[in-house]
Formats: sequence, structure tokens, C-alpha cells
Amino acid sequence: LLLIAALLGTACIMPTYAEVIGNTDAEVRTIAAPILDNILEGIKTGDYAKYVKHFDDTMKDALPKTKFLMSNLQIRHFFGQYVSRQYLGFLTKGQMTLVLWKARYDKTEDDVLIKLTLSKRDGKNWVTGLFFQ
Repeated sequence: LLLIAALLGTACIMPTYAEVIGNTDAEVRTIAAPILDNILEGIKTGDYAKYVKHFDDTMKDALPKTKFLMSNLQIRHFFGQYVSRQYLGFLTKGQMTLVLWKARYDKTEDDVLIKLTLSKRDGKNWVTGLFFQ
């Protein structure tokens, strides 16, 4: 699954103008949680449109539908079905916000770290990175 992280990590290119999505846990969580819900639902149902709904163009280009289907199979193979998550917090890195969750999946007893990288551009919040480790 590090392959998925490495592949998606290439999409974390800094936009020319962007800003962080919030300055407090409450602000960041309120914005990031529904975005992650869409991503996880897209994985669960195989719905590419739902999965990439908040992806910026660079992320969409890096993860076309064929790669989504392949990474979706890898996630299910290594981790199984998503069960639950716990919000861990966020980090500010330049113009981006990295949001961290500890997730549980049904095929592994290990915790899975979900890292969602977001930035705000033109009044919209965009996914610029997604990692499952």
C-alpha cells in the first residue's frame, strides 16, 4: 500500500495560490470529515465520481478511474472493509492542511493512518493528497 501513498503523493503539487482550510480542530474537522466520508463511500461502492468529487485537477489526473479501481482492490485486499475512524488532528504545511485519522478495517488488527491533504482555492476546499498507511 505504500505504492498507493507514493502514487498519490506525486499529486501534492503546491498551487500558485491556496490557503489552509482552518485554524482550529473544530474548523478543520467540520470541513474535512464530510470530504473523507465521500472518499470512503466511493471506495466502498466503487463510485469513482463520488471518490474524486473534491479532488483538484492534479489529483484527478494522477488517479484516473483505472488506477482508482486498482488501488481500491489493493485497499480491500490488504485492509478489508472500512469499519471506523478516530480524528487525530491536523498539521499546517505552507498553504496546505494535512488532516490525520486512525482508521480500523476488518481484515487487519493494525491501525491504518489516513492522511488527507487539503487546500482552499477560489473559495473551495480541494483534496491535494490522500494516503492510506
